[in-house]
Amino acid sequence: MFNQIYFPGGKKSAFIIIPIGVNDLIKESEEKYHSLFEQASDAIYVMDFKGDFINVNESMCQMVGYTRQELLKMNIIDILNAELLKANPLFYPTIKPGDPVTCERRAVRKDGKIIDIEINGKKFEDNSVLLMARDITARKEMEAELKKAELTFRTLADKSMVGIYILQREKFIYVNPRFAEVFGYGAHEIISFTDGVERLIHQDYRAIAVEHIRARLGGGVKSVHYEAMGIRKDGSTNWIEFYGSATILDDEPTIIGSMIDITERKLAEDELRASEQKYKMLFDSSPMPLLMVAKNDLSIIAANKEATNLYGYTNGELLKMTIRDMRHPEDRGKTWDDFRANIAASSERGIFRHVKKDGTNIMVQIIAHDILFEGKEVRLGLCNDLTEKIRADEALQKTEANLQTILNTTDTAYALLDRDLDLLEYNNKASIFANNQFNFDPEKGGKIFDRFPESRHLQFLEYIDNVFKGNTISYEIEYDQAEGGAKWYYVRMFPIANKQNEIIGLVLAITDITERKDAEQRLQLAYDHIKANNQFIREMLWKQSHILRRPLANLKGLITILTGEPGDKEALDYMEVEIEQMDKIFMEMAEGSSKI
Repeated sequence: MFNQIYFPGGKKSAFIIIPIGVNDLIKESEEKYHSLFEQASDAIYVMDFKGDFINVNESMCQMVGYTRQELLKMNIIDILNAELLKANPLFYPTIKPGDPVTCERRAVRKDGKIIDIEINGKKFEDNSVLLMARDITARKEMEAELKKAELTFRTLADKSMVGIYILQREKFIYVNPRFAEVFGYGAHEIISFTDGVERLIHQDYRAIAVEHIRARLGGGVKSVHYEAMGIRKDGSTNWIEFYGSATILDDEPTIIGSMIDITERKLAEDELRASEQKYKMLFDSSPMPLLMVAKNDLSIIAANKEATNLYGYTNGELLKMTIRDMRHPEDRGKTWDDFRANIAASSERGIFRHVKKDGTNIMVQIIAHDILFEGKEVRLGLCNDLTEKIRADEALQKTEANLQTILNTTDTAYALLDRDLDLLEYNNKASIFANNQFNFDPEKGGKIFDRFPESRHLQFLEYIDNVFKGNTISYEIEYDQAEGGAKWYYVRMFPIANKQNEIIGLVLAITDITERKDAEQRLQLAYDHIKANNQFIREMLWKQSHILRRPLANLKGLITILTGEPGDKEALDYMEVEIEQMDKIFMEMAEGSSKI
């Protein structure tokens, strides 16, 4: 017996006559087919020789966005863009039954999005084609990105000023032009080396270079950075700085890295080291106290002998300190502010209070310059102890203040003139004198000599000439006043010399002696009056002495008579008369003296 089994196929269906005993097996096979067809993750579809869809699975519907009913009414051309078909026409009608179908196409989803698909299938005897399709849009995008990245890498690498290399199995598979140029080869020459990196590295550094390569390729180290001496094609040497990281490229352990030629830097470093040695020698032998202070933490990293002498610390003690420790406690909080600025050239930073080891406070002028020393940012500071100078300046200022006080309160006018008789300095009294006597204001400038009366020019110039020869001049002079009367002044001029004993100017001191001159005149008048009175007195005394001599002589004679005859009345009467005469003379003398 036979059974008739129907296989649906959309536009085409089939009836197969099979023996009844085989029915169960066929049914089981059909169920497996349908299960695989529907549950496959890849899109599966069947077309006839015209390209009409005979059957499609759910994955095909999801891939192109159409339902099964929609697709079974469509032709393959309906999901292929017309422009894409021009570039890649259908070839299914031309292939033979049994031939495999493999290709990539770009399909258009129902929503208009273009996707890339990879197709694999087979053509049957009835010219139908069974195809499996996979959406490879993401993969194609990745491949495009990869190509773009590779192109970008090639473009950047080929134009880079940094050497770039790719190493596999200890051999170069890529080097850019700069890498090859550093060693004097062409890029193709280096890639052809069978001994790889060894030919480019000096023998003294070859072992360490190979060790670094093997460590990365073996997975022990991810990346390295080291310097090595290289060998150019002409046999000369150079210095190279290598950077490289391990990765996997085409399933092969790979090193991708870069390199730069540091030959000039190495030479500069050697010169810098030599320069730093010379600099250190100058630093240590400087006659001025010098300190080197690290800018990052303010630690003292070097101090010369003069600095140890100034602060009283040993060199070892100073190297354990910071510059903040040197400051006065009240100023330590401002230390960072002084070090934030960058000083490109030597400059005076100010005067700071420092403290010596014994606690003595000193005033230090700092002249600083920021430099690089042994790879560190350092401030080199010259510490000039100005303590004594500041004290001397303060004493001088005090003295000058006192002097100014004296000059501005004295009755003497003082003025300092240069050799051209320009007024350089003067006190208040000199300003008043110039205004009063010559109508000259020192604040407005000019020469006071030009205001002198012409009658006195010649004499004054003679005085000046004498002073500029090193002599001191003094004289008295009278000036008539507009209000009447006269003013007398005592004038002194003495030269001013520099350290070379060159006369550079003069000091003019003018004292008002009018009162003294008036007193002298009054004294002279009194003297003349006294002289006249003295003559009168001498004449009066002579006259009175002559008048007194007579009664005295008479009294002497009467005394002699009375001695012999005490009772002589006549002698006594004469005596009384003479005494009265003397009394009268004395009265006249008293009256005369009151008139003197």
